[in-house]
Amino acid sequence: MNAKEKESELFFHTYKRLAIEVERGEGCYLFTKDEKKYLDMFSGLAVNALGYAHPAIIKAIDEQVRKYTHLSNFFIQEPQLQLAERLLSLSGFDKIFFSNSGTEAIEGTIKLVRKWGKKNGKKNIFGMSNGFSGRTMGALSLMDKDKYRDGYEPFLSNFGTIDFNNVSDLNSQVNEHTSAIFLECIQGEGGIIPVTQEFAESLNLLREKYGFLIVADEIQSGIGRTGKLFGFQHFKIVPDIITVAKPIGGGLPLGAIIGSKKVADVWTYGVHGTTFGGNPVSCAAGVATLDAVMTDSFLKNVNKTSEYFRLKLIDLKSKYSVIKEIRVYGYMIGIELTIESASIVDQMLTKGVLVNSTANTVIRILPPLIAGESEFNILLKILDEVLSSQPKA
Repeated sequence: MNAKEKESELFFHTYKRLAIEVERGEGCYLFTKDEKKYLDMFSGLAVNALGYAHPAIIKAIDEQVRKYTHLSNFFIQEPQLQLAERLLSLSGFDKIFFSNSGTEAIEGTIKLVRKWGKKNGKKNIFGMSNGFSGRTMGALSLMDKDKYRDGYEPFLSNFGTIDFNNVSDLNSQVNEHTSAIFLECIQGEGGIIPVTQEFAESLNLLREKYGFLIVADEIQSGIGRTGKLFGFQHFKIVPDIITVAKPIGGGLPLGAIIGSKKVADVWTYGVHGTTFGGNPVSCAAGVATLDAVMTDSFLKNVNKTSEYFRLKLIDLKSKYSVIKEIRVYGYMIGIELTIESASIVDQMLTKGVLVNSTANTVIRILPPLIAGESEFNILLKILDEVLSSQPKA
């Protein structure tokens, strides 16, 4: 029985696995058991910010594992303190709670928002159409995609979705009973779709009027992915709560809720908790990740290289009418096609380049933040080859 057959026999059929067996990773590359080399340009879905086998991550993990791999959160833990200090200092926010994952950060934030809302006489919570918040019941309650929601009804009460970037719908649904609005300022799973300036301005004005909370979901767009600490910093939105995960643990499971003064005193002892959230090994890897990424020179290189790639993509767009639109925010990149993107992604895989298909027609590219012009040139070459082989319309 081969690995694919074993996987089918052992697991619930929730994942459509790629037909490659990875043996190891190095930098921006993955190697299979037969030593075939793949350029990974979606980096564990935006998790591996420093690629694979980064020396600083390995050193941090090794040093912490030799001390202890887990303590309950009854104990003060130095790796947690170090990571919390860095995140709060960089963000300018006031309090933090560590979770195991992004969806747990969303769930915890829903609890935080509900408790804040109860004190303030507010109960309605909104997500955005076309958004993605996770796969737990609270996260699904914020979403509108049937693909993820079908069969899991009923969802949480007093939840709804607002049509993303639709100012009229925003104004019609939000009122004095609104407790919070969750949004990705750059929708990742939705196809790298940014919030419009008009929508952002309207959201700010409504918060001033009604006093609700804005929650920025930075799980995919945070920690340098867009060339800034957070994606919302590209827009005129200052949230009250930020959810982060994916790259924050240096490739290990970790998430966080970061809160402003507005919510700093909502939680008290025992009202929320976690067994594994803030694992010391994950936090140590997170400290190493932040120290590497959040420097002027590192982020300057991300922005410089992404602009290089954007200009090259514009050239490619002029060559192929199948490319409808290009959306680039640092290393969070969407290439929207006039055809379904899955077949293009599959063909690139056969040529040794890993990218991702999302929103049916979008090639999503989420490279390790260490990727340089040479890696982007390889991607461009393969994408050019694949597009040139497509049947003419």
